[in-house]
Amino acid sequence: MEWYEAAFDRMYPVLYEYRDVEEAMSVVEVFGDLFADKTPILDLASGGGRYLESLIRKGFDAYGIDLSHYLLRRSVVEWGHSRRLVQGDMRHLPFLDGSFGGVWNMFTSFGYFSADTDNLLVFKEVARVLGPGGRFLFDFINSKWIARDLLEESRRRSGDYEIVEKRKLESHGKYLVKHASITDARTGKRENVDERLRLYTREDLIIMFESVGLTIEETYGDYSRNPFVEGVSERVVVVARK
Repeated sequence: MEWYEAAFDRMYPVLYEYRDVEEAMSVVEVFGDLFADKTPILDLASGGGRYLESLIRKGFDAYGIDLSHYLLRRSVVEWGHSRRLVQGDMRHLPFLDGSFGGVWNMFTSFGYFSADTDNLLVFKEVARVLGPGGRFLFDFINSKWIARDLLEESRRRSGDYEIVEKRKLESHGKYLVKHASITDARTGKRENVDERLRLYTREDLIIMFESVGLTIEETYGDYSRNPFVEGVSERVVVVARK
């Protein structure tokens, strides 16, 4: 089993409970104007549905796709998204060419695959399902910021859970590896979640985008559309057009 087939299960909302619909709504407020005439919108790797819900609340005709049955079910139970969700692999999107006016891919929902060809295939599929002039909003962690400021270990509490996270870079900084140990303070039961993310620089991403026919319009360093600063910005937020 690949790490991403195990990680996005019932412990995922515990690990990332601070990433909520309020944060997603604020991002939609900031970037939504770029998609005013782009419909429908695909939330790629929609997870528990917070961005999908935010897009719908903002009035967009939006749909989601994710590999995780658990997170898709959570999206249905929490938000009622049953008619707007598809389970599928981002490398092989089950949609016709030009089906969408916009695609969103937020919160580092990329770089899951060890082979660069598989990660590039995700962008090829995005370009394929976008109609002419369609926009792609892509959010990724800044690998050069990680290389400079990697927090190797952290401890925090999420509700009834104690979380210890250990991080390291492997293969000369190509991979960010994280091991999370999650202990239920009520029962003492411990569960582990592992992640292995293929990191790409902004320059890598631009080359990949352009190779599949996506033109970079803007690159921001955060969710407030502040300029990207190499080695300083925590995020690489790219707006591209087909």
